[in-house]
Amino acid sequence: MGLEALLSMAGFKGEARFSEPMERHTSLRIGGPAEAMVFPADAQELSRLVAQAHKAGVPVFFLGKGTNLLVQDGGIPGLVVNTARLDWIELEPVAGGGPRLYAGAGVTLAKLLGYCAENGLGGLEFLAGIPGTLGGAVAMNAGTAEAEIKDVMIYAALMDRSGETRKLTPAELGMSYRHASVPEGAAVVEAGLAVIPWPAEEVKERIAANIRKRKGAQPTKVRSAGSTFKNPPGYSAWRLIDMAGLRGKSVGAAKVSTVHTNFLINTGGATARDFRALMELVVDTVEKKLNVQLEPEIKIVGVEK
Repeated sequence: MGLEALLSMAGFKGEARFSEPMERHTSLRIGGPAEAMVFPADAQELSRLVAQAHKAGVPVFFLGKGTNLLVQDGGIPGLVVNTARLDWIELEPVAGGGPRLYAGAGVTLAKLLGYCAENGLGGLEFLAGIPGTLGGAVAMNAGTAEAEIKDVMIYAALMDRSGETRKLTPAELGMSYRHASVPEGAAVVEAGLAVIPWPAEEVKERIAANIRKRKGAQPTKVRSAGSTFKNPPGYSAWRLIDMAGLRGKSVGAAKVSTVHTNFLINTGGATARDFRALMELVVDTVEKKLNVQLEPEIKIVGVEK
């Protein structure tokens, strides 16, 4: 079944783009084309589409802001679901307790924090400066040394391959350092978060302070996917990479940042092949020189060219 026919059978009325370059949708500005990229208007339309794709045997990949992501040069076959329009936010007062914030997977963390700042809601400031969407943040348990999203998450609603949705707690998702056990083919479509009533001006200042801190320690205005490797137990990945003598090392147009060595950047025109080769060089060199194994924090998807 062709993808246009599949969209028609699912009654899809949203925007669809065919052979859409993924480099336009990733913070690395790397990636071959999506066979079809779709922008569902709401969870109901998404459910119908996912169910139809499952019946037809068409693969589905969910995309947020494309941070923490390396798309290979051959692109992504099947459907790429862009969650950008699943960007609603709702606040629910809770008698005898703190309020709860509910939001769609496509809400950017910046928008979520802006809502909190305007409405005097604290507890999420540690997310300030982290790029990406709520769905992606849940899927990788995003956070800092201060806190992780599992610490404030009440539940995440996951949609499976058949289009069915169920709510899971952080414990049920097995959330740990930069990890959530999201089943293959499933995706986060919304989440509930615990927040604390707090003076709006203090919330704004905490957010601003965390953004200043991140900007002072990490490269900005560059093409990157954020931290490339997880911190091994007892170590900082950036320090290991630096100790291995890799600061500024390049493969093609992919380069180890001289500002923060756990940021691998696209200096302009880098391919996924360049980037993966540089990642492999970093892993091999750190293991050989320091006897420590680095694991990728970024997700690699798509097919090689």
